[in-house]
Amino acid sequence: MITTMRTALLSTALFFLLTVCAMALSQEKSGGVPSGSFAIIGPGDSMVDVVRKAATVVPSPRQMQWQEREFIAFIHFTMNTFTDREWGLGTESPLLFNPTALDARQWVKVIRDAGMRMVIVTAKHHDGLCLWPSKYTEHSVKYTPWRNGKGDLVGEVAAACKEFGLKFGVYLSPWDRHEPTYGDSPKYNEFFRNQLRELLTNYGEISEVWFDGACGEGPNGKKQVYDWNSYYKVIRELQPTAVIFGMGPDIRWVGTESGYGRDTEWSVLPDIVQNLDAIAAGSQQDPVDGAFVPGDVMGEDLGSREKIKGAKALVWYPAETDVSIRPGWFYHASQDDRVKTPEKLVDIYYSSVGKNSVLLLNIPPDTRGLIHANDIKSLMGMRRILDQTFRVNLLASARVTATNEKAGHRALSVVDKDKASYWTTDDGVESATLEFVLPREETFDRAMLQEHIRAGQRVEEFRMDAWNGREWVPLTKGTTVGFKRLLRFPAVTAKKVRLVIEKSRTSPTLSAIGLFKAPPRAIAEPDGGSFEDSVQVRLVCDAKGALIYYTLDGTEPTSKSARYTKPIVLTGSTTVRAAAALGGDECVQSLDTRYFKCLKIRDVKFDKPSSTKYPGAGPVTAINGKRGSPDFHDGEWLGFEGDDVNATLDLGEVRTIRAITAGFLQEQGAWIFLPSKVVFAASDDGAHWTPLTEQTNPVEQTERVLVKDFVHLPDTLRARYVRVSATNVGICPSWHSGAGTKAWAFMDEIIVQ
Repeated sequence: MITTMRTALLSTALFFLLTVCAMALSQEKSGGVPSGSFAIIGPGDSMVDVVRKAATVVPSPRQMQWQEREFIAFIHFTMNTFTDREWGLGTESPLLFNPTALDARQWVKVIRDAGMRMVIVTAKHHDGLCLWPSKYTEHSVKYTPWRNGKGDLVGEVAAACKEFGLKFGVYLSPWDRHEPTYGDSPKYNEFFRNQLRELLTNYGEISEVWFDGACGEGPNGKKQVYDWNSYYKVIRELQPTAVIFGMGPDIRWVGTESGYGRDTEWSVLPDIVQNLDAIAAGSQQDPVDGAFVPGDVMGEDLGSREKIKGAKALVWYPAETDVSIRPGWFYHASQDDRVKTPEKLVDIYYSSVGKNSVLLLNIPPDTRGLIHANDIKSLMGMRRILDQTFRVNLLASARVTATNEKAGHRALSVVDKDKASYWTTDDGVESATLEFVLPREETFDRAMLQEHIRAGQRVEEFRMDAWNGREWVPLTKGTTVGFKRLLRFPAVTAKKVRLVIEKSRTSPTLSAIGLFKAPPRAIAEPDGGSFEDSVQVRLVCDAKGALIYYTLDGTEPTSKSARYTKPIVLTGSTTVRAAAALGGDECVQSLDTRYFKCLKIRDVKFDKPSSTKYPGAGPVTAINGKRGSPDFHDGEWLGFEGDDVNATLDLGEVRTIRAITAGFLQEQGAWIFLPSKVVFAASDDGAHWTPLTEQTNPVEQTERVLVKDFVHLPDTLRARYVRVSATNVGICPSWHSGAGTKAWAFMDEIIVQ
């Protein structure tokens, strides 16, 4: 028995070794480019070997097509739209699903006009309602009032995508809170595969299948075990060009739903596959599928040299960055005024598409079945800003030279219009400089770099400099490039620039480089904040000759608004909105800055510091006069995990106080709760305190994201010190998905008037 096992093990090891050798030989013959999107690290491979293999792992054809889409759309629309929830229970009646004016053509046209290239629709969310007439359940659109039970929402979106030239994808939740077989793993897995087959055979080409990992107990009290590998086989059989997201082997979740990716984003990751024997056996058309172990990959460093050291295998596994245009993923009327601004969407674009990722932006239709006008306004505003920014590449006519270029891959390739051409260096040359001489001096503040990732991701460090007539001046720098890297920096005027590749895993490759100028932007000085008597606001622009228009009533500035000619004097709390226009272009980037009239605060101290995850700008964040937005990532919030909040303000001397306001955030989906109690107190000496008021705030389950002010209006109060004490909920309630874990309290601004 032992001899038999030993023989089997030796045979397996020999086969595995031969496979590794064959792969290595294949890579050597192809100039270092492997034949697939993975590489196995042999037991004798040195660190030099590992780095070389990492540099030459490449995307599969389906991954390459996905990467080139860059910007795609999510549509969250189902039962939750009508129950005003984010996660359904599965017990909702199908009779509730009845959009009165649903128009999938409107959805897809808006998405196309915003510059997105694919639509992924929630064919089934956790509540289990199927938006197509599935023959495997009665919980579908067949039993809703919509279209008299004859509708097929998946079909309508697929048809609209075909009409408008967009790719189409489906989200199918493995977690089904309605299906009776859920929890009986073999039966439910067959049920789920049947639903997959329906979606993948009845609606033409499917370009992406989106899986999340949500899982719970079924009616039998057992937790469902998903047979992921069998799901992959169905997809590969029926839609071989579709990428599988998330709990799948093609593309991964970036790790946050904020829309912001990593500054260093590697597409080649170590040890994503575990069962190397499955790869060596070559028993599947896609060997990685059988070795892939589903799970979120969320570390800040995923693919550095330190991470790949000691790896057993390397896989091309790029990131998709998802975010919603609203605080919630489904439509809620209470969030109509919480739609992300065009400027915020552009910032997200730079931080996702511009950081080697694909941006998946969710746009939830309303209860009518239409995309809301507020969402459309922001989308079109974003599109105008991006179009104005990237319409002219200032390097298009530049003279380009390189310190090294490989035969057939000249430096000029980075500014030609041929997507297949690229610059690279001779073998063994891992650092080089590209220099650009423009026909004339130009002003620019944006840069774009693209690697030729069909040959792998290689660049590890780079910088850009501009020549000021005397010396090279640093412009910007970065680490990874990948498919696309977008960089922002203060505007500079120059005729000569250079890109220095300081470190690369092997010969660097670049397919495109560009310099651009963003639309003119108005800047306020000071940039918001608080004042005691009055404040003088100056508006300036980062482009010469631009005109600035502004409003003080909260309306959006246009070329018909007041034109800025001299400083604006404010004597009361005011929101200043401003926009600039140049050369007849319309105003596309608006400034929205708030100023608060209040007593000057000398100092603020907290009994316990805020979390290092959400530190704002330190304690001063609570008194800088800049109110936090509903986006808790905006840097204007102090987050306290499980701790109460106790802030003491020093006015410097005894003052007359007419109002005290403290702002807090609620976003229960992110574990952020309003405090259960807020207490205001005052003191003359900081030692003896007089309670002013105690305001209770019962915790209620809600999907609503809001900023709430707790306000105390004393009749007569003179004091030097003010204290605001807020009681954290402490632990997420039993009804919350994070029950038993620490809750967050988020404070932004304390205003004393």
